[in-house]
Amino acid sequence: MDAWVSLRLAEQDRRIIDEPVTYRARLWSVVRCYPSAEGLVWFKETNPGHRFEAGLTAALARLTPAAVVAPIAVDRAYGWLLSNDHGTTLDHPDVADQPTRCTVVRELARLQCSLLGHLKVAEHPGLVVLPPSAAGDHVRAVAREWAALPSDHPLHAEPDTQERAAHAADVLDRCTAPLSDAVPLDLEINDVYAANICADRSTGTLQLRFFDFGNALWGHPFVTLHGFLDSVEEWNEAPLSPSDREALYDTYLTVWREHLHADPQLLRRDLTATRVLVYVHRLVSWLRLVPHADPTEIRTRAEIPRHQMASIAALAD
Repeated sequence: MDAWVSLRLAEQDRRIIDEPVTYRARLWSVVRCYPSAEGLVWFKETNPGHRFEAGLTAALARLTPAAVVAPIAVDRAYGWLLSNDHGTTLDHPDVADQPTRCTVVRELARLQCSLLGHLKVAEHPGLVVLPPSAAGDHVRAVAREWAALPSDHPLHAEPDTQERAAHAADVLDRCTAPLSDAVPLDLEINDVYAANICADRSTGTLQLRFFDFGNALWGHPFVTLHGFLDSVEEWNEAPLSPSDREALYDTYLTVWREHLHADPQLLRRDLTATRVLVYVHRLVSWLRLVPHADPTEIRTRAEIPRHQMASIAALAD
């Protein structure tokens, strides 16, 4: 890693001036930071289940250079990504501030609309394709797989869990059946939350850059908004008020309506229908990691996919 980073920086007449530091080493990625004369640079190596992230990030930067953290260099084969530091990210006061939240959802919608139809999923191997109509069957398949695991496996599902998941899958089928084709399948970022958004206030106007696309999949783009709003409630440890949620929906859909010239009531119905998909998409991204985890990692992190499955099963309550 260090040799690769040094070489990539040297190609731009830059050099490392101090010892690098491993910022984070987890099942899903390893992140190191390197001091250079021009400022910090960040290196990321993803779990092989998310190896597409490096190439996807480079593609997003080409299409929307002002909206994402553009990489200095990528190695798609290794899942390596190098980028400049872009300052602080959004934090708790931002998440609690409704005008800031409106700015985030507006810029998120603009990013998604700019990408719509320009990415090719076949160019990013490992990016799971999940149409809303397939969500129920996906949950059924995962529940069957977990039920078949040995009883001492951390992901083993008891019969009652499998039964509740099956009922939840029926709910998913009913909720997604009315979805229109107004919004085609495209990139669902699946991990937009405050710590993944750089915030530049140097001009007096909040300028945002999104990063961290390892959880992305190919699905209904509206699920990204619901994931962000769920993260807002988690950070604030309180639900959004109905009026604040509706204002955020309106802000988001205004951008989509202008881009697609679509019926606003149709888009609003589709937005409502996609809310049930949040934890299904989160589960998809986690299950890509499991084949590359050793037994200790599985035991340590099993509560995360189990929580996601429990959240899906709660749809049947």
